[in-house]
Amino acid sequence: MKDTKIVKVATMLNIKTYPDTCSIHTSCHLMGIDGKEPICPKCEQEKIEKEKIAKVEKFKENSIRGVLRRKSLVDDKDTFRYSFENYSTKTGTIEASIKQKARTIAGEYYLHPEKEFNSVLYGTPGTGKTHLSMSMLKAVNENSKLAQKCLFINAETLFGKIKAGFDDPYSWWTVENVVDFLGSVNLLVLDDLGTESSMRQQGDEASSFVQETLKKILDRQRRVIITTNLNSNQLNRVYNPKVVSRILRGSAGHVIDFNDVKDKRVLGF
Repeated sequence: MKDTKIVKVATMLNIKTYPDTCSIHTSCHLMGIDGKEPICPKCEQEKIEKEKIAKVEKFKENSIRGVLRRKSLVDDKDTFRYSFENYSTKTGTIEASIKQKARTIAGEYYLHPEKEFNSVLYGTPGTGKTHLSMSMLKAVNENSKLAQKCLFINAETLFGKIKAGFDDPYSWWTVENVVDFLGSVNLLVLDDLGTESSMRQQGDEASSFVQETLKKILDRQRRVIITTNLNSNQLNRVYNPKVVSRILRGSAGHVIDFNDVKDKRVLGF
């Protein structure tokens, strides 16, 4: 029945069947309209199927790369504008050295999506840690041959949403949902760690809730770029040893010190 319909359609469109057969599908005769180059129907069908598959794969790829914009939590929307291209440096400066190291680390995440390690960018506020961490994340997100799901999360914004959900039974921002989602991405930036001031207990130490939540996140997610204003001594005062060990896991050779960089916000960076 199907072949009969094809014949009727071919007749209506004045499509001719030629005695020559396809070099690939040797049992399939070439077909075409008068004056047009003959084609193999099976080759054309396969071409259409490949195009459909390619479109589906491209949609999936775009969806993965789009997670960065759709799902990230930033405290300033301008954060999405940051890139290596607009991180201005002068040759021979500490900024140039820092930028190159950030590029190198980003290259490791890009080239080795299976490699599990954390990176730590630390130093005084306003020195470009957030700028370079977003630059690293965007470089991986935009250039990986196999798309990697990348996510940028500001720590204070995250814990603010979790805290706001305590009194809302319908809030998505439960610890379980957050841990599952942050653990599902291929590369995570955890920005401004140590600023969860609204959830601190007395003194410098982070609340037990914050510590437990961070431990759960870092247990699930093993590829994290962390920015913080805290040095190693301060990290040990704010967080318990289990959390600190997870922050620093795999960070040997992946630590960038910004303490000698001038405040870019003062300089209009």
